[in-house]
Amino acid sequence: MISRYLFSLGTIEGFNKSLRHFYKTSGVMNAIRSGQNPADIINNYLDSGDIEPIQIIPISYALFVQKFKYSYRSHNLSRDVDSFDGIVNTVSTWDKVDIVVIYHNPTIGCMAINPKIKRHFSKVGFLVKNCLVVVYSKYLGSDESESKEVEKTSIDLLITLLEGKEIGENDSILRSKGKVFYTSSEKEEEVTDESFQVTPRYGVEVTNELFHNGNVEAWKNIIESYNVKYPHLKVMVFHDGEQINDLNALFKWGKVKHGDTIFFCVAGRGIKDVSKLRKYLFEGASNRFHTFLKKDVNKPLELF
Repeated sequence: MISRYLFSLGTIEGFNKSLRHFYKTSGVMNAIRSGQNPADIINNYLDSGDIEPIQIIPISYALFVQKFKYSYRSHNLSRDVDSFDGIVNTVSTWDKVDIVVIYHNPTIGCMAINPKIKRHFSKVGFLVKNCLVVVYSKYLGSDESESKEVEKTSIDLLITLLEGKEIGENDSILRSKGKVFYTSSEKEEEVTDESFQVTPRYGVEVTNELFHNGNVEAWKNIIESYNVKYPHLKVMVFHDGEQINDLNALFKWGKVKHGDTIFFCVAGRGIKDVSKLRKYLFEGASNRFHTFLKKDVNKPLELF
């Protein structure tokens, strides 16, 4: 039986897509060889549309694990992370390691983060509780006898920082002796409208007596309409500190009450109509949700 992979290579479109992927993987490999953090070039490719988030997984495995033998550890976050200054100021002094965070989110896919650079965190906006991060570390120091210890320590301590805990002076092994470090004062690059980014979380107050099945269906129709208009953008929904991957989960009698706040954000390149989306979602969370149920079952609402 011919595999799906071989079948895709048997078409011009599939072959060209694979060729572009291999070319970009080669670009990341060359960046690593030249001493550049791979997350830097991966983000450049993501911003320009040369790769999509789904491609980050095979790139990171092929290069970080198989080619360059980075040490790594997977970890599910036990909290939301939305403050990064302390993390960046600490990790930017770890000159003995090249360190990368691959953040996995079920809605937007993967993002590559150089934790020594604040703008990488700024693009993601925030890290969501229970989502997976994989931390990769490669020794850059001169004493190879300490390489594995340094890599493991850097991974463990970065995860500790992501969990909001103190590390004290336990990271001294990650810094070259006698080297003076200063708090990072890098000039942050402005994130342009066409760069891949995640908006802040916007709150939508529930004004209906309960957020019942009708409200859920209204939200599903509103978000469907937005996705049809902007198929390259992803909408994430949050309630009670959790990301809601299936909106039907919000329909549990009494779970979402009058006065509760449901949050959403949008991720992708060229984000548009967020204020209009927020307005419609507010209406959908009110007793005026019926407006968004009047649709042809074969067509989405035309709201955007």
